[in-house]
Amino acid sequence: MKLDRDLQKRILNACAAHYPRALPMAEWDADFDALEEQLLAANLVYLHQHGLLKEAVRIGMGGDILFNVSGMCCTEAGMDFIADDGGLSAILGTVTIKIHEDTLRELLERKILESDTAPEEKSRLVQGLKGLSAEAIKHLTLKLLDEGLERLPGAVALVGKFLP
Repeated sequence: MKLDRDLQKRILNACAAHYPRALPMAEWDADFDALEEQLLAANLVYLHQHGLLKEAVRIGMGGDILFNVSGMCCTEAGMDFIADDGGLSAILGTVTIKIHEDTLRELLERKILESDTAPEEKSRLVQGLKGLSAEAIKHLTLKLLDEGLERLPGAVALVGKFLP
């Protein structure tokens, strides 16, 4: 295989050491000149296509591989990729889901009304639900989620099904 994770890591680490500048020619010569041209080109193009490295390779009209050493520079995504904490991308890429208390209240009320519970008990539960504070709705929802996951056979497998 032309893609080599160890080589990719070496390339990114070498470039990161000089960020925001390009990798100096002396380090290029010492670290990468001895490598097979096709292997090096494939890995540089791959890193560029993933946005981790500025363009460092061009393919000439005759199919010649032209190395652009001044392009051997990490992008911000490359720096974040090799950062132990994921860099700013990890912070900025955080997704927060907010569900308004009224939406939760409506969902819970609907489930109560759809249940097989006796009508007088449904009425009591719905009235009790309407009197709960936002914090109490949040607490109840988390408890219901915990309880549901405990009782759901294969919950972990189901979560795994949706992960890459």
